[in-house]
Amino acid sequence: MGDEQRQAAKVQMLTLMQSGQPWREAANRAGIHPSRSTAYRWLQHFRARGEVALQDGRHGHVHKARDPVLQWLADTCHATPYVSSAHLQHKLHEQLGVQVSITHLNRLRAARGLTRQAGEWGKKSGPPHTI
Repeated sequence: MGDEQRQAAKVQMLTLMQSGQPWREAANRAGIHPSRSTAYRWLQHFRARGEVALQDGRHGHVHKARDPVLQWLADTCHATPYVSSAHLQHKLHEQLGVQVSITHLNRLRAARGLTRQAGEWGKKSGPPHTI
């Protein structure tokens, strides 16, 4: 089910609920299967703000890791393989205006073989960052 179809199904379910249908029957008629608590939470938001409240505004991390970010990350990690993800996070936000969690940075680094290298200073310590 695509986003538009899912949105239409939510609206149908909530319209049925507002007309007095039990949540489970309304959900079955709309072809979606939320939990009871989710159905009533949607209804509460729907009553307060209308259809706009039902749009899922989450985007995940994918949009944050497009080509400019990935290229910057690869270049930086190759130039300074000992750099910490915390420092990368700060510099990424400072230079490209993108806020990415350290956990996500670690996933990106691991997927691309850009994990932090232990230098002659040991794993946790290293020279001052020069990025």
